[in-house]
Amino acid sequence: MKKAAGKLREYQYADFYVAENGCDSWSGTLPEPNQEGTDGPFATVERARDAVRAVKNGLYRDLFVLIRGGEYRLNKTVVFRGCDGHHESYRIVYAAYPGETPVFSSDIPVTGWTVAREVPGLPKSSRGKVYEAPLPKLPTGKERIYTLYANGKRLTRAHSKGFEPRYPIPANADLPDISGLLCSDRRTLFCPPGFLRSWENPEDIEAFVEPGVGYVTNYLPLRRVDADAGTAETSIPSTYPVGRVDKHLFAMGSGSCRLENAVDFLTEPGSWAVDTLRGRIYYYSMDGIPEHVTVPALTEYFRVDGQERGELVKGIVFEGLTFTRADRDAVTQDDIGLQHDWDLWDKGNAMVRFRGAEDCALRGCRLCESGSGGVRLDLHCQSNRVENNLIDHVGGTGVLLCGFGPGRVNENRCNRILNNHIHHCGELYYHASGIMVWQSSENLIKHNRLHHLPYDSIVLSGVRPYCFNAKEPNREMEGTIRRSEIPPESQLCAIQITEELHAQWRKIAPFYQTRNNIVEENEMFLTMQRMFDGNAIYLSDVGGGNLIRRNFIHHLNGIGMQQGIRTDAFLKDTMITENIVYNVTGGGINTKYYENHVVNNIVADVRDIVYENSQGEEKRMFIGYISLLDVYEREKMPPNACLRVERNLFYKTAAHQPFYRESVVDGKLTQVHLEEAEIDRNLYFDEAAPDGGASRLAYQQSRGADAHSLARDPLFVDMRRGDFRLREGSPALLVGFEPFPMDGFGLTSEFPAMYDAIVREELGEDYDDFEKLERLCAPAESSGLRQEILDNVELLTKWPLKISNGNLSRKKDAHWRHFVFHINRFR
Repeated sequence: MKKAAGKLREYQYADFYVAENGCDSWSGTLPEPNQEGTDGPFATVERARDAVRAVKNGLYRDLFVLIRGGEYRLNKTVVFRGCDGHHESYRIVYAAYPGETPVFSSDIPVTGWTVAREVPGLPKSSRGKVYEAPLPKLPTGKERIYTLYANGKRLTRAHSKGFEPRYPIPANADLPDISGLLCSDRRTLFCPPGFLRSWENPEDIEAFVEPGVGYVTNYLPLRRVDADAGTAETSIPSTYPVGRVDKHLFAMGSGSCRLENAVDFLTEPGSWAVDTLRGRIYYYSMDGIPEHVTVPALTEYFRVDGQERGELVKGIVFEGLTFTRADRDAVTQDDIGLQHDWDLWDKGNAMVRFRGAEDCALRGCRLCESGSGGVRLDLHCQSNRVENNLIDHVGGTGVLLCGFGPGRVNENRCNRILNNHIHHCGELYYHASGIMVWQSSENLIKHNRLHHLPYDSIVLSGVRPYCFNAKEPNREMEGTIRRSEIPPESQLCAIQITEELHAQWRKIAPFYQTRNNIVEENEMFLTMQRMFDGNAIYLSDVGGGNLIRRNFIHHLNGIGMQQGIRTDAFLKDTMITENIVYNVTGGGINTKYYENHVVNNIVADVRDIVYENSQGEEKRMFIGYISLLDVYEREKMPPNACLRVERNLFYKTAAHQPFYRESVVDGKLTQVHLEEAEIDRNLYFDEAAPDGGASRLAYQQSRGADAHSLARDPLFVDMRRGDFRLREGSPALLVGFEPFPMDGFGLTSEFPAMYDAIVREELGEDYDDFEKLERLCAPAESSGLRQEILDNVELLTKWPLKISNGNLSRKKDAHWRHFVFHINRFR
């Protein structure tokens, strides 16, 4: 990363001003009130929006609204419609006043705190330490809250210990595939004996679960409880059935399920619960009578929405603003999930949302400390820019591009996600990505830095074939399909993985709109910190022409099955080139099926995942520097003859590992079909093998691959310090490897220096120091970190936060700043 030296633009002129001490009955043309107190700035952005709407006609120039520093508390979403946009090629800019930071929240203060007495279910050990206050009046239509804040910091909701359901994952024996799972019970939670109580307000309580898999989490509101039977019924179904799973899938430490938001679980300082039946908030205070406690009124703050009325919004820019402390969204019966319910389709669950927008921008803003996502671009969104933003500590996805479902409409495209710093997303929904692109095309995702994430960094996704003819109603993706636009024969896709599915996939593929995207020059590290079966960059069920180029993926040390780059399920025509994947536990690059090419990459130091199963046995998993292994049966798949693995550099650090994935499936060793792909002119080196990997290369050549490949040291300048340039005389040139620029990964110098300073104040000046990351991500048996982390769990959970000049920042003992997401890995 180049040193951040960027500055927010400072506009010296404005058409209108907004200030905390303004008044909406004034003209809004002065930056501060006049001496007489008769004129000055507006008090709200809504009033400034209306003023711009009134004067813009006939003005063919940019218009500016400057917002003074301070905090603006919203009680309803600010909506910008088609009439609030500008003429073609002109902008309406809502920006921070020079040198000041306007902060938008939806805080409602909580007052009237008294010590809680005679509260049914409150633990004896917590009595006298828990305070209660009336639940403030919420906006119309909002029944309950899902987050609470104190001194600007999101508090931890009271929750039970993790547990495992009493039974394995249920399935329909007559349908032993995904249809069987969907037909199974997905609303009943079988809890341990004595775990449940006959609560008077079960609707307030949520089950937080990993539904049978390690790559999605659900919040499921309870509908009713049978404490004697130990069962709880939820009001919405889980994504997949909830059942007992192996402990290596646990994302919450001690189980795959827990209950949240009951006073029974108020056992730790800083935890809270709300009882809407009594209209009370309960808070285990950290220091006497609670102060500066707020509830959020909103999940969505600004919405640029031309979709609702069919009139596009053009030219609106938000710049230098901070959005914080929004509520978490709740899944409803009517919601439609994206892949695995990783997010929701056309849902107002981000602080800033563009929907039916063109040529708009979110630039130089901060979106932080929130229960919701950061920013999303929905349905018709074209030529919009999300750039130079800091997105940190949000509950959901950082940036989401979400188009229309499969059909003939391709209107979410040509957007730019540039130079954003994204970290600590998915703090509530653990499966949330840093950046997700769903049914959206021709976008540029470039120069972003993503780290400290619980799951994937960047996802390009579409709709799985089984959704086109699901036999049971399902929240996941099915409802997005525009069936009137798809020929009937394309809807006949069988759910089972059969030859019929492969034939139908070719008919379905033209309706996949995630195509021709460019993902380049991004940097990702310390992702996959909680979940299982994920990747730094992931593609699944997308169209062709996607380019994954020149990304730097390093130091992925999660214990869940993970890989640097993965093409999954049904997709083709992906080019993976000029990437560096280094110091990863699990796998390097996974390329599946058809014409997904791996050319001119560097993959180095890929090691075993080491984990402990429920029986207490140590297990190891290795997915290969390159994985060509098919998930589905080989005889059902067309040959991979067009897939190319060429001119790559593979640097192996453990002699027992193969370069190409070999795996045991159903107790049988599954061989990689090397001969079915075009694998040649690669350079292999095994630093732990006496022959440098020559025997392994000979084996691969005996299988019909690598006829012109070599086994030699590539002579990197200094791999352990992140310098992968080639020294003079490198044999890499002999196989045709083409050196590529390595100084442009991640953020550019244009990233705002003030935001870089915030990150370094929180995580430490050296949070991205390569040698420090090397020590942190050393092989588990030699890292020496396990006991240190266990010994300091309490320190890690008590993290003071301060607010200075409207800017949120965290401070923490420097020695422990880096281990926030590592606690659960060792518990």
